[in-house]
Amino acid sequence: MSTIQLNYSFKRVNRFLREGGILLKDSSDNKVAVSYKDYLISNGNKNNTISRKIRFIYLLENYLFSIDKTFKTFTKENIYDYFNECSKLSWGLSYQDENKLVIKNFFNWTYQKGLTKLSGDMILPKIVWHRKTNIRTYYTKEEITKLLNAIDIRTKQGKENYLIISLICYLGLRISDVINLKLSNINFNDNTISIIQYKTGNQLILPLIDKVKYPLLDYLKNVRPNVTNLDYVFITFDKPYKHHVELKNHNYIVKDYLLKIGINVNGRKHGFHSLRHSFSTLLLNEDTSLYSISTILGHQDIKTTMSYLDIDTSKLKELALEVTYVK
Repeated sequence: MSTIQLNYSFKRVNRFLREGGILLKDSSDNKVAVSYKDYLISNGNKNNTISRKIRFIYLLENYLFSIDKTFKTFTKENIYDYFNECSKLSWGLSYQDENKLVIKNFFNWTYQKGLTKLSGDMILPKIVWHRKTNIRTYYTKEEITKLLNAIDIRTKQGKENYLIISLICYLGLRISDVINLKLSNINFNDNTISIIQYKTGNQLILPLIDKVKYPLLDYLKNVRPNVTNLDYVFITFDKPYKHHVELKNHNYIVKDYLLKIGINVNGRKHGFHSLRHSFSTLLLNEDTSLYSISTILGHQDIKTTMSYLDIDTSKLKELALEVTYVK
């Protein structure tokens, strides 16, 4: 399988995960992958984490199928060749390392179950993790303004897109928390949004600022169907009405708007998470304290925020909160 074919296969895997169905017809490997997915679910993995891991496994399954190999007949060399082809894709080193780690853990599981002759530890005894191979992408305040102005809010889809992007750009919410936002999370009396974060399970309370409040009211009044039995803010436009959870996979809308306003996204992240990172970076550039940024982002540990913003310990001293002198 060539690099071009592998890249196409990656897109096909993404489409499969969105739409469901059988990835490879008459392949016993599908059963193994599905069983592993059940194992991940039983271990309490989040849906996003499971999808990310299964994506790597299905991509490997595609590759082995293309060279007439299966999970029972592959060799170490086959896996090394696969990783070599992956290295030619436009993946960052950290993403490549994650791919290796997922596959290593997968084969440790299959080996314990007696499904493969080789374990992940036999194939990859050690993985050197490249945690800071890329500078995180962020967009300037001017670029964010142009991005929002490019959205046609005269249409239902435009109003929905504008609200989603506003929630990330102005409040720094994760896309998972945006899509899972509920009407009961919003208090218009005291202008706050209170959620239980999908990723951490911790409560986060943020101000419902005007830049988010008015697009939200516009969406609720003119777009969202008046359905009382669904608490989710984002539901489908048409019957049968349901939680529109698929929106979390619509990263392409950010790229489309960026290209529309003439911003070159080559070498830059261009999905929902890049907007969250832009939000936090803009706060940093405005000399917001690191503690405040960490609180707004909903991080449990300030060290996570330091890593998230690529901050070293010398920068921490500049961003520290001032402590009142007490005699």
